[in-house]
Amino acid sequence: MKKITIQTQDHYPIAAHYFESKTLSEKCIVISTGVGMPQRFFFNFAQWLATQGFHTYTYDYRGIALSKPKTLKGMKASYYEWTNQDFTGVSLYVRKAHPKAQMYHIGHSFGGNSLGMSTAYTNYEKFLGVGSQYGYYRNFPLKMKVIIVLGFGVLSPLLSSLLGYFPSPWIGLGEPLPKKVMSDWGVFLLKKGSMLSLANDYNENHYDKITKPMLLISIDDDNFAPKKAVDVLANKVYANAAVERLHLVPKEYGIKRLGHNNFFRKKNKNNLWPIVLDWFNPN
Repeated sequence: MKKITIQTQDHYPIAAHYFESKTLSEKCIVISTGVGMPQRFFFNFAQWLATQGFHTYTYDYRGIALSKPKTLKGMKASYYEWTNQDFTGVSLYVRKAHPKAQMYHIGHSFGGNSLGMSTAYTNYEKFLGVGSQYGYYRNFPLKMKVIIVLGFGVLSPLLSSLLGYFPSPWIGLGEPLPKKVMSDWGVFLLKKGSMLSLANDYNENHYDKITKPMLLISIDDDNFAPKKAVDVLANKVYANAAVERLHLVPKEYGIKRLGHNNFFRKKNKNNLWPIVLDWFNPN
């Protein structure tokens, strides 16, 4: 594992890590995280991918973990910067570092449903999304609908206005978030058009141009990405992509509880991670 810094087009330093494959590999994987998820959560997974023959890269969006400034107050960061600067900058860096390689992308949650908000997707031959969903709250169970409406319609705007950023750890949502990032997350969840609304607002809607193969994985006990919401993402948003769907029922894999994040935990290396190899290395 090697820590690197990637300069975006607008000159922001993005903290990333490179997991080099020791094989003569011509394949690369870039992992894009969910909102508030630090790249370190994916290190074990990335290291395993490197042992399987993939040069693998992780990174933190600006404002998150190792890409965070001294203070988030007043920081200019939104989903526009995350996609058109950070994801794009990382993608171009990897393409330049491995000009002959096949490039693949793994997105967790936001990392998989935001692909059409920039043209960075053009660097990749294949995609895999875990817990990536069409975020409109009406696609969620009743309890989550209430949590989303109260959390993102009331609590989030109030705290963000008072503090100048959103203290996500207070409610178990990962890393603290820049104010505008939290506002954009609210659009994803509260507006019927979800990410399409925001992409249109930013004049960066490229979703209908994505045609490459894509595997979207939903998990039966994932309250943050219920099957219905992932199905809508596949059928409505990535309608022109060659989408395959996989719905995981934890007990069928000998797992008691999986949820939104646990697919990537090392304890699931033997029973779940081979799904990734089967997708990127078909027989």
